[in-house]
Amino acid sequence: MLRKSLFTFLFSLSAVSFSFAQEIEPAVSSKLTSTSLPANAGRLSPASVPADISNTLEKLVAAGEGTLRQGDSEVLVWNGKEYEKVGKATTVNRLMDTMKVAGWKYEVTAEENGVTFFALVRETPKRQGLIGFYAESDATLVLAWTEVLPNGNQTKNTEKIEKVEAVSTGKDEITGIWRKGGMSMLQDRNTITGATTPSNGMNLKFVFHPNGRFEFVGYLQSTMYGCTTDLFNDKQGKYEISGTKITLIPSKNYWKNTYSCSPKSNKERNYTLENETYDLKFKTDEYGKSNVCLVNAKGETCYRKEKE
Repeated sequence: MLRKSLFTFLFSLSAVSFSFAQEIEPAVSSKLTSTSLPANAGRLSPASVPADISNTLEKLVAAGEGTLRQGDSEVLVWNGKEYEKVGKATTVNRLMDTMKVAGWKYEVTAEENGVTFFALVRETPKRQGLIGFYAESDATLVLAWTEVLPNGNQTKNTEKIEKVEAVSTGKDEITGIWRKGGMSMLQDRNTITGATTPSNGMNLKFVFHPNGRFEFVGYLQSTMYGCTTDLFNDKQGKYEISGTKITLIPSKNYWKNTYSCSPKSNKERNYTLENETYDLKFKTDEYGKSNVCLVNAKGETCYRKEKE
């Protein structure tokens, strides 16, 4: 992947820390994602970004063979004594942990000649995608990423994803099993014990029965620096549909939190039973699968229907 340009790119990293030093501004958060950045980050002004970096981002987008177009881009830099104390691995891990907390899924797509390529995807509040790469040279870490958008010839698919179908006033459409999420393929390694665990994961499942009963099970796991946080929710009760709204009337709402590095902080409780009302939408995703979406002031969460 981009083999011919990688050596030129690595050579250009030294230019970032020397020739363009005056064009690096301190950065607390990313202009592209609005997430916070690890300490001592800098941002290159658009005019000072080396052509090799811009060209590499363009080639990554072009690898989509016309299905994608490039959105806004950003080039971030870490260097200096404070960065040298922390290093590349810790800096990248801290950044991607922040991205995961913000709802992004992170995946390394390739590693070649010292350059790591990656992709980031977020489903809510709207589907977004980023691709980029990072590398270190002469004690300088450079990370470049760009937003990828559906190209003009993908309009039909985009319209299909966003099309909201009519909502039944009965229970026929919502009856069944609906799920969202999955466990990350990335592993987090505890440097003391050597144990590895999935670094991030989420499974949310609704079961709506035709008799007006519902079941919900939610499980989230996050591992940072060898410490794992687990969150489990078991909710059951009745549901009522009125027009385009659904109201959940729970008879059980059990929560359990566990923290591997601080067992004394573990908690489990039965929460106050309060009704929850959502706008109810049915959509068809890009794979032709049925999705039910629950919408309230906190945002929209969609679940894909499973075969029973």
